[in-house]
Amino acid sequence: MALSHKRILSALSLALGIFLYPLIPSAWAQEKYPSRPMELVIAFPAGGFADITGRIFADEMSRVLNVPIAPINKGGAAGSVAATGMLRSPKDGYNLLVNTLGGMVLAPVILKDVAYDTNRDFYPVALITSAPDGITVRVESPYKTLQDLIGAARKNPGKLSFGTAGTGTGSHFNAQIFAQNAAIKIKHVPFKGGGETVPAVLGGHVDFLIGTAIAFLPHEKAGKLRTLALMGRNKMKALPNTLTTSELGIKGDYLDSWAGCFVAAGTPKPVIDTLVAAAAKVIQSNDFIARIEKTGGVVQYVPPAEFQAMIERDKNTAVDMAKREGLK
Repeated sequence: MALSHKRILSALSLALGIFLYPLIPSAWAQEKYPSRPMELVIAFPAGGFADITGRIFADEMSRVLNVPIAPINKGGAAGSVAATGMLRSPKDGYNLLVNTLGGMVLAPVILKDVAYDTNRDFYPVALITSAPDGITVRVESPYKTLQDLIGAARKNPGKLSFGTAGTGTGSHFNAQIFAQNAAIKIKHVPFKGGGETVPAVLGGHVDFLIGTAIAFLPHEKAGKLRTLALMGRNKMKALPNTLTTSELGIKGDYLDSWAGCFVAAGTPKPVIDTLVAAAAKVIQSNDFIARIEKTGGVVQYVPPAEFQAMIERDKNTAVDMAKREGLK
C-alpha cells in the first residue's frame, strides 16, 4: 500500500511539472545575456593606447548593457598573449578582448609562436578608435625638430635608440618605414606596451619614442613630452600644430594604429548580436565620441563586416611590408 501511495505521488508530481513547465519564465529556462559581471581584457599594460581607449569603451558598454565590466590588463608579445588567452576562455560573451593593429594583424604575421588568424578565430565586435603614431621626445631633448633627430641619427648610425609598444606592433612597422625613408639607422628597444615607454624616455633610457600619439598626449599636455611629427598624412585635433612626416618631406605608407573589441569565434550568435548592437550604440553616442576625441583618437562607426575587410587589407599590407623590410 505504501509503495502504491508513493507511485501515485510520483505520478502526480510528474504531471504537475509537465503542466507548469510552459508557465516557467523564459529567464529560468535560459539565462538572459548579460546577467552577470563581464571582463574586458586589454592586451597591453596600463597607460598605453589600448588601455586608455579600452577603459572608456568598457565604461560606456557597461552603461548600455547594464552590468559591470571590469577592465583587466594582460600585456605581452605585442598583444598576442591576451589574444591567445582569449581563445582558451569560455565562449559565452562574458570575456571581451580589446586589442590593436599590432596584436590582431601584425603579430600573427611576424611572430613565429603566434598561431591564430584574426578573421578565422575571432569575431570583430567593434572598431573603437584609430589614431596616427607620433615621433616623440622628452621636452629636455636636444632634438627640437624632426630634422634635428634625423641629422643626429645620420651622424651616429645605430646609436639613437627608440622605444615602441613591442616587436611586431604598428609602431615597430612604422619605425622601419620611417628609418628607410629618412635614410637612417636607429636602435629598437621594445616594451610590453606604450605606457611602459614613457618612463623610459623621461628617464633618458631611450632617445625617442615611436607610438600612438594618444598614449603620449597626457604627458605632452603636462609639458613633459614633445611630439616632433605625426607619422603619415593624418592630423590630430588634439595636436593641431604638430606637422605630419608627409608635410615635413619624409614620405612613407604608414599604418594608422587602431583598437577594436573582439570575442572568440564560436560565441553564440544571439550573444554576438547583443554585443554588436550595444557597441554600435556606444560608438555613435556623443558622449563616447567626445571622450575619445579628448584623448586624440578618431571615432568612426564601422560595421563588423567592413571591420573584417579592413583587417584583411591590413594583413595583406603587413605581409608585403614584412617581406620587404625583412621582418617576416
